[in-house]
Amino acid sequence: MAGAAGKGQQFGKGSLMDVVGGWLNEMRYFYQRQVSVPLSPHAQALWCWMMYRANSVFWKFPLRLSVPEMAGCTKMSPAMVKKARAELVAGGYLIHEAYGGNKPGGYWIMSCVSPGHKLVMNKKLGEPKK
Repeated sequence: MAGAAGKGQQFGKGSLMDVVGGWLNEMRYFYQRQVSVPLSPHAQALWCWMMYRANSVFWKFPLRLSVPEMAGCTKMSPAMVKKARAELVAGGYLIHEAYGGNKPGGYWIMSCVSPGHKLVMNKKLGEPKK
C-alpha cells in the first residue's frame, strides 16, 4: 500500500496524484476553494465528472472529451456544458484546448491542493527515492 507520498509534494510541473489520498485531497480542497472562487452547481458537477473520467483513464492528460459526451454523462445541455466549462477555465480549475472541427477537446484539470499546477500521476509510485 502506498504511503503519503502525494501530500504536498510536486512531480514535474503538476500536482502529485498518489493512489491513496490524491483524489480525496483534491475533492476536499475543491470544496474548500468554493469560498474564494465559487462555482455554479453545473460547473461543480462537470468538474466532479471530469475527475471521475480522469481517474478512469489513470490520470493521462489531456483528457479528450467531446461536448456531447460531457452533456450526456452530466445530463446537461451542450450549451450548459460550454457555460460550465468556461466557468471552470475562468476560475482556474481547468485548461481547455480546442482542436477544431468536430474533434474532441483536450482538458487538463488544475490542482486545487496546489493551485496553478496541473494534476499528474506519479510515474514512479512505489519506486524508492534516490
